Amino acid sequence: MPVTALVLWLRSFLSPGFFPFFEGENSMPFYRPIHQLLAELPFVNNVAGVILFILLAFMILRLNTVYDFIQIRTFLPSNIFVLIVSGVLSLHTLHPVYFGAFFLLLCIDRIFDVTENEKENPNSFDPGFYLSVGSLFYLNLIFYLPVIWVAFFLLRKQREWRDFVMLLVGMALPWLFAFSWYFMTDSVDELQTVLVQNLFTSNLFFQGSVPFQVYLAFLTLTTLWCSFFLIGQYDAKKSSTRKYFKIFFVIFLISIMLFFLIPAASREILVIMAVPLTFLFSNYLIGIRSQFLGNLFILIFIGLVIYMQFA
Repeated sequence: MPVTALVLWLRSFLSPGFFPFFEGENSMPFYRPIHQLLAELPFVNNVAGVILFILLAFMILRLNTVYDFIQIRTFLPSNIFVLIVSGVLSLHTLHPVYFGAFFLLLCIDRIFDVTENEKENPNSFDPGFYLSVGSLFYLNLIFYLPVIWVAFFLLRKQREWRDFVMLLVGMALPWLFAFSWYFMTDSVDELQTVLVQNLFTSNLFFQGSVPFQVYLAFLTLTTLWCSFFLIGQYDAKKSSTRKYFKIFFVIFLISIMLFFLIPAASREILVIMAVPLTFLFSNYLIGIRSQFLGNLFILIFIGLVIYMQFA
């Protein structure tokens, strides 16, 4: 998997560069110092990006190993994740969304751990804290709060008001510290400007990008096909697995809504969307009886990703 990632990112190492940030996108409180540190080092910026990208792939692999979504031990989810994200060439560099995805995966791990650990306060506080810290890198991550609420209702046998209080405390603390810093440095207006820019900056990247439109069309059709396949075998899956896939569906649904409702959201949202799609596609490839169709799907997928490197 790491070799696959490095090969698909090879072009970015030969011609290192930066993501085409809009104003304010690289100025979120926790990402700004990183961007300033690497502002004159495009190659190091790309290396940091691919390292974080590979780390995300291993975290996805660990989730399947620990919580047994696909019922067998396989490297397929991490490789599918690498393929999905590598199809977008502009993401072959460091971007705040990679940090956001890192903390989202930590959050998912904690909320799934609810099924095995009934301690209330730690499991309620941690997901909100991780999500909040991630949003200080990538603001749109804050909108995934409903994922935790849904997980509480699906996974907790007993729900108490403390769960939601600790969740809100975990969400509030990182932002409280960040706001305090801006307040003490008399730069609250700067923070407000950055937040507005990260929500309402019009991003028209999709228009005129025919290769990216083709790639999204492929992912859309594949998602629909694999979803129908999952529905067909849904009743045969374990109760816990069904609940996990419901939570992944909420993540996917929120990603779609952000893509269309938040003007500043752009192609980077695909990194987060790739998390549920990774397990959806892997479930199809593991469960399909026809080896020919599975191999054909993989070959088309790889061919399209390679095409995107030069399109």
